[in-house]
Amino acid sequence: MHALVLSALLTLTVPAEDWRTPAEASKFTRTPSYQETRDYFEKLKAAHPTSIAINDFGVSPEGRALFNVVIASEGGLTPAAAKASGKPVLLIQACIHPGENEGKDALMALARDWLVDGTQAKAREKVVLLLVPIFSVDGHENTGPHRINQNGPEETGWRSTAQNHNLNRDFLKVESPEMRAWQAQWQAWDPDLLVDMHNTNGADYQYHLTYAYERHDSAHAASRDWQANAFDVAIPTALKKNNWLLAPYFGQIVFDDPRKGITFGASTPRFSTGFGTAANRPALLLETHMLKDFKTRTKVNEDYIAALIEHVAKNPEGLTSINRDADAASAALAGKSFALQFKIGEKTETFDFLGIGYERVPSEVSGALWTRYNGKPERISVALKQTLEPEVTVTLPHGYLIPASWTAAIDALQVHGVRFIRLPPSITLSGAHTYRFRDVKYAAQPFEGRVRIESLNLESVRENLSFPANSVLVPLDQPRNPIIAHLLEPQGPDSLVRMGYGDGFMTRTEYAEPRVMEVKAREMMAADPALRAAFEAELQKPEFASSAQARLDFFYRRLPHYDERFLRYPIARLDAEQINKLRHKSSGDRAP
Repeated sequence: MHALVLSALLTLTVPAEDWRTPAEASKFTRTPSYQETRDYFEKLKAAHPTSIAINDFGVSPEGRALFNVVIASEGGLTPAAAKASGKPVLLIQACIHPGENEGKDALMALARDWLVDGTQAKAREKVVLLLVPIFSVDGHENTGPHRINQNGPEETGWRSTAQNHNLNRDFLKVESPEMRAWQAQWQAWDPDLLVDMHNTNGADYQYHLTYAYERHDSAHAASRDWQANAFDVAIPTALKKNNWLLAPYFGQIVFDDPRKGITFGASTPRFSTGFGTAANRPALLLETHMLKDFKTRTKVNEDYIAALIEHVAKNPEGLTSINRDADAASAALAGKSFALQFKIGEKTETFDFLGIGYERVPSEVSGALWTRYNGKPERISVALKQTLEPEVTVTLPHGYLIPASWTAAIDALQVHGVRFIRLPPSITLSGAHTYRFRDVKYAAQPFEGRVRIESLNLESVRENLSFPANSVLVPLDQPRNPIIAHLLEPQGPDSLVRMGYGDGFMTRTEYAEPRVMEVKAREMMAADPALRAAFEAELQKPEFASSAQARLDFFYRRLPHYDERFLRYPIARLDAEQINKLRHKSSGDRAP
């Protein structure tokens, strides 16, 4: 047989490798399982072993490996190699909420396009991709028809982990095993950009994808400018050719009624974008729309990530440079004012909202107003509130001293890679600056497995504080200062205290019997007329006068039997002179 004919017959009889993702092969009726997802990346690795690496970076409570996928040209497949290359590392993750799986399917297609089809060849030379296709692996495998609000696929994973943690509330307190492993990965790779892929619930509208980044003043100015140019201008412009409709991620002043106005808000560090900002890195939230079909949601993610990579690749040094500047600025925050929380101001402007027509009608089922959409596109001029104002601010000290006994705080700092110093000898600080807690109110229900403090008042005090050996000195001369402040300043919304880790010093364990204090109080007033006068002045306050406990505590607090640690923050806020003196007592800086 002629050689050319034989070659043609072989071409016809041997099919080309099928590189369709499982979602594509099912015509977007299903999303692949954990094992199918990993097998697909392993298949890519077998075909392109020098351009892709697959690494386990942790183990879930149910024993599944958390894995990442690294794609890089000419090396860069390890943290050290990536750092040596000087290329920006883009950490792109999906399935932190496994019901929102389209990000995972988009990352599978993106990896295929890069490695098999050779797309974005020039951009591939400029960046390192660190992909986490499935963050919440146990939740991902808890499959079923869970998402009643969502337009496909047929089955998805569950929103929370096997321990019922919402991982996108755990970036700061790092309580879940998955997040602790993720943080170790973050420290190892030191990414230059974080992208977190979601799918939103809420109102119906025309936008295929909404996005958010932190626009407030606690973010480094150059980083805010870079993000505004990339996310508000360059990428939406690039995606116009695909006919994708994008808008900033919005909240509604009245739920399910955008005509009443919308807001662009801010996130605290419990969330991915808030954490990224506190870690001095641009961070982007992508939210596809639940009512768009699964294929559309996957495709808009593919195109958005491709456009983002192209944008970074045009000037990779621009991204890495602003991150170095942000690190330097954060390392110089000691003694300066720092905002721990922002609120949306009252200033309004007009926003051209691409909605879907609807009416609000009384419901005989719920008894409330029911939002009923008609499916017709509608352009609505709405009031927009997006001005962010500091709501909780603090002047940062030059460092903190944490008693060895508060292991929760020390552990959290260690997981976040904070540099600290162990003090071998026990010490007493005279007139140390700390806080007293007043009017502490706990939430009625647990949040993320902990009972949060809803509100508290702080009194700034100077007291003598004793610290045992192995207490921890945390100097504020390091890039992680924003994370330290968010963890250790009690008034912060995501602080360890507010998240319920300070129950030890919020609890009284020794007490005085009322019958004993009745006698003691009389003895004390007889011996001290000024004390009697002070007590009588307090009785003019109705709340005090009506509380037998408060009246007896007035005297108990003045006795040596009283526990001075009760409602006192055990951490000292240090000035520069105190920091320098304590360094001489140290065993050296410790960088976990």
